Amino acid sequence: MTREEMRRILILLTLLALAGCGGGNMSGSSGIALKVMSVGGFSSNAEHGRVDKYRVTVTGEGIETPIEAEFPGDAEEGVIEEIPSGKDRTVEVEAINPNGVAIKEGEAYEVKVGGGMTEVPITLESVPIFTNIAAGNTVENTRLVFKVFSDPTNPVVVEEVVGAGVAPMIDASTSLAELYLNESTGLGRIAPALMEPGKRVFTVRDLVTGRTHQAGVTLVDGTGRRPAPIVPGGAASANVISCSAFACAP
Repeated sequence: MTREEMRRILILLTLLALAGCGGGNMSGSSGIALKVMSVGGFSSNAEHGRVDKYRVTVTGEGIETPIEAEFPGDAEEGVIEEIPSGKDRTVEVEAINPNGVAIKEGEAYEVKVGGGMTEVPITLESVPIFTNIAAGNTVENTRLVFKVFSDPTNPVVVEEVVGAGVAPMIDASTSLAELYLNESTGLGRIAPALMEPGKRVFTVRDLVTGRTHQAGVTLVDGTGRRPAPIVPGGAASANVISCSAFACAP
């Protein structure tokens, strides 16, 4: 995919949010014409970086339930009808990859809907994501390796959520917390020192934009201290080290 094709895909989304006439001095339809632009980019060869669909959410005073719509990643425009007119509307756009994870996000605040169409530009910023762990995973080896994907323009950090704060993960081999991603693939990894088993929450954060992706996982002992399995036929038993694919260092 060429740079121009990528630019066209990321700028082409036009959302027309139409509302019926509310009376008074209003005439015709009211809504917003949304133009989405993107900062940075991803490798066109990376599955994690492909936009499978756009998710749009509109909220604001008088909108009891958030109005949501989805459009394919190659859509040039979409329509959401029956959005109530009013001011202080918030419009959020997420670019979702084929794995169902948001890889870009953008918002527009204090949008006034009413009396015709209002043009609203939204800039999508990259969201760093974990590529090898997801919320609810059980990791069978406490020597975690976090694999990360994002726009390589900005450094990222992996942090553990501890109470109301966070603690940065330090790579055991480099003693560094900041992770600079590969310029051509957008991929990187960090392997912290041995960690104790338990329920933990990890976040990967873009140090420039502050955008984050989070995953809560359960760490279990995978260091070989489990009881030996029963081996049929009287063969000698041995401890088995279990290590899930996403938790093992390649």
